[in-house]
Amino acid sequence: MEVMLSSQPSILQQQQQLSVEQECQVRDWVLKERSCGTVVRKELIHWFAERVIQRDGVKDALAPDFADSFLNRYPDLVKTLVVAPHPSHERPNAKKATRSGAFDRIKERMHQDRTQALFGDSPPPPRQPAPYPKGDLIYHCNDRYIVRHGDTITKYTTCSNGMGANDHPNEALALRFVKAHTTIPVPELVSSDWDRITMEYIEGQTLQQAWPVLTLDQRSDILAQLSGYIAQMRALGGIHLGRLDGQGVVVPSVITRSGGPFGTLIEFHDWLVRPPKRLQVESMYWHQITTQLGAEYPIVFTHGDIAARNIMVRGGRIVALLDWEFAGWCPEYWEYVFALRGLDNIDWETLGRYLPSLFARRYDLEYILMRFILSIS
Repeated sequence: MEVMLSSQPSILQQQQQLSVEQECQVRDWVLKERSCGTVVRKELIHWFAERVIQRDGVKDALAPDFADSFLNRYPDLVKTLVVAPHPSHERPNAKKATRSGAFDRIKERMHQDRTQALFGDSPPPPRQPAPYPKGDLIYHCNDRYIVRHGDTITKYTTCSNGMGANDHPNEALALRFVKAHTTIPVPELVSSDWDRITMEYIEGQTLQQAWPVLTLDQRSDILAQLSGYIAQMRALGGIHLGRLDGQGVVVPSVITRSGGPFGTLIEFHDWLVRPPKRLQVESMYWHQITTQLGAEYPIVFTHGDIAARNIMVRGGRIVALLDWEFAGWCPEYWEYVFALRGLDNIDWETLGRYLPSLFARRYDLEYILMRFILSIS
């Protein structure tokens, strides 16, 4: 009996393997994502690796077990992907507490410094948190967690001060405000409390995750979308400087600080150039910065943290702008400064040098001055 040999390659033969260079790109991408707090699972590794080969012109699929074999080749990488346990309200036992006493004292001092920077002499009163939600942990960085449960996610903090001085986070108010006054896509708010916010789960990847494997047309479309969303926010004017919920403006830095609300730009800039490390002998230096910043900027609605990790994309389009916890009324240059800082960390050649074009007006001097202020804050 004659056996007919198929001229078509087997399914196994069609499944593409990565080159050494491509595999290095996947490894570096995984490390960057993990360092930013993302819980990197096999499905996400497979997604990125498949798009790497598609970007490079290969249409064949990866083997279903690619992520397993990839991780087997990088055992040191596996150690960095261990998911942190869900936090609890239980106090550590006495023996552990004694062993880590010095470390705990340092942490407590840092906590006190952060509280002072954010709330001055009026920190929120002690509040009892509800049980932390169960679900799949998808993000963890310091005291911030995000868990997914079905079609919703809960973002919460274990910080004793919660997400601010009020009974509900500024972000909850901002989501409703953006829905009512713009066409910017944001998650639907489900519920909120002083230390957490539950909202709709948005399917997709962050711009930070997707940028390396987007086509040139997709990148252009996303930047055009983002420019339009920024223009919508800048069209909403305000009369004071502060967050939507009445708290002060937030300056994200090594030690994030807050001040105000302020009635005028002069008051705001006078506070802005008084960081914790300011020395009296440098008063003339700080006076010059205040003079350069001026007092004639329009006050506009501002996201305050437009970063690659806060933009969700799917199919080459923006599907959500996330993390509105700093949102409120700021001088017009504020978004320019912090959007450039939050987006330029992807790649200068393909994104960084194009970022000023997202704005109708450039604020390069203000960017330089603010970077200096942040460096000593």
